[in-house]
Amino acid sequence: MGALMPLALTAQTIDTSVEAQTPDRHWYKISVLTRAMGDSVMVRWAPDEFVPWKYLNGYGYEVVRVCREQDFRIDTLATNVHPISRREFMSRFAANDSLAAAAVQLIFGKGTSLDQTQSAPGTAGSILEVREEQQTLYSFAMLIAEMRPDIAQAMGLMFIDRTAQSGVTYDYIVNPLVPDSILPVQGGIHFDVKNTPYIPDSYTTEITDSVIAPNNVQIYWPHDKHTVYDIERRDNGTGSWRVLNERPYLPSQVNPALEADLNVYNDEGLAIGTYEYRLRAYDAFGLRSNPSAVHRVEVRDLVPPAIPVLDRIEIERPGNAVIARIIWHKDSLEADFEGFAPLYYHEQVTLGQWLPLTDTLLSPTDTMCVVNVTGLSTGTIAIAAYDTAHNVAMSVPMPIRISDVKAPETPQNFRALVSPTGLVSLRWSPSPDKDVRQYEIYKANALDHQFIRITPVDLRDTLYFDTININLNQRYVYYKVKASDWSGNDSQMSEAIAVPIPDFTPPMTCRVDSVSMDDEAIRIWWIGSNEATVKQHRLLRKLKGEDHWTLIATIDADSLQDNTFYMEDRPPYEQDRRYYYAVETISHMGASSGLSMQQSFLFRGPQVFEVPIKLYAGYEQRDGSVRLGWDVGQIPIDADYYYCIYRKAKGKEGFRYVTSAAKDEPTYFDYTIRPGETAEYYVKIKFRDGRETSRSNTAIVTIPEKK
Repeated sequence: MGALMPLALTAQTIDTSVEAQTPDRHWYKISVLTRAMGDSVMVRWAPDEFVPWKYLNGYGYEVVRVCREQDFRIDTLATNVHPISRREFMSRFAANDSLAAAAVQLIFGKGTSLDQTQSAPGTAGSILEVREEQQTLYSFAMLIAEMRPDIAQAMGLMFIDRTAQSGVTYDYIVNPLVPDSILPVQGGIHFDVKNTPYIPDSYTTEITDSVIAPNNVQIYWPHDKHTVYDIERRDNGTGSWRVLNERPYLPSQVNPALEADLNVYNDEGLAIGTYEYRLRAYDAFGLRSNPSAVHRVEVRDLVPPAIPVLDRIEIERPGNAVIARIIWHKDSLEADFEGFAPLYYHEQVTLGQWLPLTDTLLSPTDTMCVVNVTGLSTGTIAIAAYDTAHNVAMSVPMPIRISDVKAPETPQNFRALVSPTGLVSLRWSPSPDKDVRQYEIYKANALDHQFIRITPVDLRDTLYFDTININLNQRYVYYKVKASDWSGNDSQMSEAIAVPIPDFTPPMTCRVDSVSMDDEAIRIWWIGSNEATVKQHRLLRKLKGEDHWTLIATIDADSLQDNTFYMEDRPPYEQDRRYYYAVETISHMGASSGLSMQQSFLFRGPQVFEVPIKLYAGYEQRDGSVRLGWDVGQIPIDADYYYCIYRKAKGKEGFRYVTSAAKDEPTYFDYTIRPGETAEYYVKIKFRDGRETSRSNTAIVTIPEKK
């Protein structure tokens, strides 16, 4: 299916005066393609990117036809061509039509806004994220329009001219209806469209194939202007052709192992035999070509026999000879199974090849053989099973100890360096053993996981490079090394070394689970990120109006369960000022999540403080007054205050405020008590900001009667 490419426009069809007056202004373009059918002409168009497409979905298009053969007659075929409504989509297309549903979402759905991106709002990264998403949506919309002409018409990207006369030549123009002052868009034109019956061409391409697995064929063909295809297959020269794809086939990502830029189709579940393949390609109007040339593929028997199991090797040394008794078993014998062969391997002796130890295949029913291995070095032996198609299955090799049985020493000084891109440089000291054949590196994602060998055979260097995925949600990868000699003896594994994953991606921010506050403290329950790369959470606090945050606690991520943690803060009292709290999450590589959403509290703190106040009271006979004095203990807050004196007189209910005293005058004289009366007193401290202390003890004074 051909992609719509921008077409050159001429001054005869498009007025370029506005563009000429504003040469620095970017003008968008509309590309137009046509397909003459003889009784009609199909007109397809597309803006060159997301922005004009989105605008023109609302403003619409105008389709104009020019006939030069009729004195340049101009006919306006359609005005205000735009996508049909969501309701019309639902009534026109089936509910299970996935492409129609996708078109509705692309046209009427809302994309990511600048304040919803992963990058900070307003930054270049935020704008690029939105731009990339918009272009992806636009590409999918144009792809659907190419795959389905009925949906293209519903999307306002196609018009069928059913009034075109057969054999007449026309020019077709598609004009945008958006004003230039709002969005400058040039119309598109397709010249010299002669309305003759459409005859599909044969699809010209070169098909190649690869039998990549038993009963599994991949066919390849070069990328070209088409987008979707039909793949057809039949038995060799017989039967009818069958379309293998349920809907037009859109090739997925090309196999990166292939050198050429090829489309790929995988055909599975084939029986042994010969098959023929051919292709049909769809054009930009959803019309299918005639088939391509036929390509023939032979599917052979590639299924090897079931793997035999080598049970044990018994060595006997009669005289100067060395005899090996090899015992194995095989649970199933296939119909095409032909026999066994014992194979011997030693790199220096067999030059990298497996050497048969018998001249002919052993019987399919054999489970044991005796071979003379005199003169061979310590190596490995395997049992191979062959079928009549020459497929082979080998058992797991087993070492045969003919001479050397001493294992080399474990490699020492194993160490690693990792780059920010994930390239790991592994080094170790050479083994002192002279017969070391190779070193083997093993890797695991955790110490309790199975370590998997990652090095090739015959690694003789003491340096190896590995690449780790820096996007893994874990903190370390682990490596071990061992050495093996030419006789197949393996050293012990080295101690595992932990290599930190250099992930500089900022971790996710914390969020609040619940909050509470009373006069004593502010309490917040936080939910942190579950990413393995998180090292710590930093709890921060500041007062409203302050520029800088204060670190009040650091939480080690490894100490948490379920990634939740609790904060209880008793901040200093600040009258009518709010406290703000936030959390910053730090990864092991030092990357910061930034501050979480801030939580604010108007914290009043304790309003009453327990302060020891000892009140003394007595009668002054010389002037008939009651004298009060008091001692005050340590005051826990730094705030201005004064003393308040309360009195309960005889016959009165409750204590009443009498007066106040300055903080440096802890005394009071009461002259209002008459002889014979009794009064009770207590004192407490009041602070200028409204807080107060508990009251003192109660002092009782009785004025004597006059004689």
